[in-house]
Amino acid sequence: MKSSQTQLFAVTGNPIIHSKSPGMFTSCFQKHNVDAAYFRLAATSAQQAIFMCKHMKLSGMNVTAPFKEKMLKLVDVVHDEAKIIGSINTIVVKNGMLHGHNTDYFGVTQSFADMGISVKGKSCVIIGAGGAGKAAAYGLQKEGAHLTIVNRTIEKAQKLAKKLSCNFAPLSELKQILASHTIIISALHQNINPIKKEWITKSHIIFDANYTTSELVQWGKEKKCTVVSAEQWLVNQAMLAYSLFFGYMPHKKSLEDGLMMNTITKKRNTISTIGLMGAGKTSHGKILAEKLNYMFKDIDEAIIEKEQKSIVAIFNEHGEEYFRTLEMQELAQSFNSPKPHILSCGGGIVTHQKNRELLQKNSLVVWLFATPKTIIERTDISKRPLLQVKNPEKKLQELYETRKSMYAKTADIVFSTENEIKLKSAHQIIAELKHIGLCNE
Repeated sequence: MKSSQTQLFAVTGNPIIHSKSPGMFTSCFQKHNVDAAYFRLAATSAQQAIFMCKHMKLSGMNVTAPFKEKMLKLVDVVHDEAKIIGSINTIVVKNGMLHGHNTDYFGVTQSFADMGISVKGKSCVIIGAGGAGKAAAYGLQKEGAHLTIVNRTIEKAQKLAKKLSCNFAPLSELKQILASHTIIISALHQNINPIKKEWITKSHIIFDANYTTSELVQWGKEKKCTVVSAEQWLVNQAMLAYSLFFGYMPHKKSLEDGLMMNTITKKRNTISTIGLMGAGKTSHGKILAEKLNYMFKDIDEAIIEKEQKSIVAIFNEHGEEYFRTLEMQELAQSFNSPKPHILSCGGGIVTHQKNRELLQKNSLVVWLFATPKTIIERTDISKRPLLQVKNPEKKLQELYETRKSMYAKTADIVFSTENEIKLKSAHQIIAELKHIGLCNE
């Protein structure tokens, strides 16, 4: 068995199912003919994300809220800009070492440059001293803007201003600050807007970090202000992250095109679980089916029922290829049902390209990951024909190395089932699904 040479990348955060990064990076891989896969890595903590990064053997990982600051203590090397900003949004794996970077500042400065706006010498107010605000302040300070940091908690604004040698002010003075500043950057959480519409004038340049809906941007457009797109922030920070991963800047339009590839919400009718044997696909699938009120189908069990033989017997009597043909037929039939389904797929279902295409086109694909060591400890290997060998853990590790690129290129999102206590990760999956309108409990 040959190990895959495909490089694996992911974006992690909590929640993460909404992330547009997979579309952007996948579009770049296609444009630059790079053998790589990029997926969403769901984690309950920064520590769990790092564990998965190491054990899944990722080449790099992007990081979003709420893990950016916590990553500072978890990587091996923290680069200068990340130290100053106080957070990490990009991790590059080099010779087994995790290097932490921050590319958010470039997302801000390049977005102004793209519009032909020089920030040098311009007065800029940054509202919010969290991760996005710190990155924006660092980038604009580097480019020579005159900054004032405004924050609800004045101590945070003061601390950031001291670090960057710039001004700060309390939120109560925002009206007066806006009257004397040209550039307004809002780095606040979505739906938080301390600005009043009448404080904005045509001469303002507006930049809101939220790339979904923004009241501030809407007002800016109404008043004929110059508005810098938050999606450009997303694209430009991804450009620098890509260059850290591969050593060259990507084709920018491919990133922009990739923003349109975020089709995860269109694949909600069927959810398929994939991953190594023993990763928990059936047990998790049953819980998901119950919570979502979906039908449940185990592909292996359906084959056993039709053949009236165990999987071991099918392998022994007819060989693996015969079983894979049955598997392909059963999967194709599963998508003919008009009813929403949870499909539990066998560990090797991804080895056929047609299966991978069927899964990607017709379902939201959930990859369940656990290390081979953990799987062997909790699995009855007598029921697993491929593990009837002298060293089953080594065999399972070989299977992972062979299949990991197939899982990665098929999956929309991955969850860890490494430390299963009452199937806790099943509830983590449900929590993510709520963010795309599934499971309203």
